[in-house]
Amino acid sequence: MDTEEQVVVATANTAFGDRIGRWCAASGVTAQQCADLDSLRRQWRSARLILLGEDLVPLVADASLPRSDHLHLVVAEPDTWWRTAVDVGASGVLRLDDEAAGVATVGAALDAHREGCGIAVVGGRGGVGATTLAVALGLTAARRRLSAVVVDADPWGPGVDLVAGTERVEGLRWSTLAATAGRVSPGSLAGALPVHRDLATIGWDVHDDAPVLPDSAGSVWAAATRAFDLVVVDQAVGGDDAWSRQVLGGSALTVLVVADDVTGVASARRRAAWLRPRSAMLAAVVAQRPGGLGAHGVAEVVGVPVVARIRPDRTVRTAIDQGRGPGGSRVLARASSDVLDLVGLDRGTTA
Repeated sequence: MDTEEQVVVATANTAFGDRIGRWCAASGVTAQQCADLDSLRRQWRSARLILLGEDLVPLVADASLPRSDHLHLVVAEPDTWWRTAVDVGASGVLRLDDEAAGVATVGAALDAHREGCGIAVVGGRGGVGATTLAVALGLTAARRRLSAVVVDADPWGPGVDLVAGTERVEGLRWSTLAATAGRVSPGSLAGALPVHRDLATIGWDVHDDAPVLPDSAGSVWAAATRAFDLVVVDQAVGGDDAWSRQVLGGSALTVLVVADDVTGVASARRRAAWLRPRSAMLAAVVAQRPGGLGAHGVAEVVGVPVVARIRPDRTVRTAIDQGRGPGGSRVLARASSDVLDLVGLDRGTTA
């Protein structure tokens, strides 16, 4: 996802431009600089946020440009500018030396335009292949020319890094992100994560024996949904914490991976009851087993519609052990495609 040129800084005053530019840099965006009315006019309708320096306000007032809800004046002394702000239709007036307010305004403008699609993947029981499916979803999205990241939120699972093949790739992990305070920059996050086969991951440090999601996890989720087209979360079940509420409620889809056997269906039924009120949309992917209930039977017992089925594929384990990940499995590719199609990341984006 491209956040460039969505924030416009309009001023011919170098000191103003430098100061406002620092607000944008702190929020992880590079602003489009407009030093005159003509260049500003070209950006007026498409800009996510316009920060208008006081030197260009008279020109904007005389130009009779359409009113914009995204316009904010940046001035040295706000008390004398409120009447003018009303006349030009500005949503607010910012003091040039109030960096905190400036950064907050830029951040709020970006937060209001989240575009990334979130998918949470939850295992109906342990060992059913939820992590593998989560990575397969990310790889399928990457093949469709979508930017994708898989986030490991199950500290007791096999590890997204291991399955995706990024365990030896340099980049940020939860242990490093734990030191982050405040808002996480989308651009900085995307550029600092480990990537393998065009898929980024946020996982646990291999030496972390007691992994716990950090306090900054919510900010990381918010940044990821602005930095990537698809955010897949390998989500643990249980615990009504802020992270679970944010991810399950903020994702377009929660996928429950159900093992099609007696214990798998029984466990998935209980987990579906926990997930249903917390998820925007809940669907199941069935991991087929010999003599199982089948997709229709699973849907009836678990009470969740089945979107895809996964046949046993012995090649997946070997591929993961060799660091190639599950991307070569046609079975997982078909199931992943069905899930992505359901949330509108359809085949029209495929190369």
